[in-house]
Amino acid sequence: MPADTPGLEIRERLESVAPHPLARLGFNDMVLPVSALIGKPGQGFRIAMSVLDVFRSTVGAAALGFARRALEESLSRSRSRELFGATLSDLQMVQGHLADMALNVDAAALLVYRAAWTKDQGAERVTREAAMAKLFATDQAQQVIDQAVQLHGGDGVRKGHIIESLYREIRALRIYEGASDVQKVVIARSMLAEE
Repeated sequence: MPADTPGLEIRERLESVAPHPLARLGFNDMVLPVSALIGKPGQGFRIAMSVLDVFRSTVGAAALGFARRALEESLSRSRSRELFGATLSDLQMVQGHLADMALNVDAAALLVYRAAWTKDQGAERVTREAAMAKLFATDQAQQVIDQAVQLHGGDGVRKGHIIESLYREIRALRIYEGASDVQKVVIARSMLAEE
């Protein structure tokens, strides 16, 4: 519905660490036509939960993008930053960190792709797949980005640097569409419900 719909009121814009538009809404004597109804009366909660399947997958995809960018920046940094007469990429410990980062990115990608593919194949619900994708991708992105901060040293926390921005913004993705602990409950319940 458009923001200027009679009866809809934006009561408060909410500021957060990430640049996402959040607000507290109010509905006063709002009248909507029957054509605005989504689904049938009484199905609202079920419809809302099925929409979370899609949103959780997209949050996982966003986190995957953040992690990929952090990995790319870390590869570039490790190739160009010299320390003790060699580049960071020459250090075995740095190579190990880069390998771990790449593994986490690829594993997260597979879960995100599976959730999206399953939905694209016509599955009515992808609750477990979406929750797994969202949980794993956001948690792993947090780890990958944290490692990128370490590899970038002081630049990794310098305001305006891409790594600092990713570090600040990934935290919100771990909350959107259900915090990580909520995803674990969703996953467990979906497994326990199977016969």
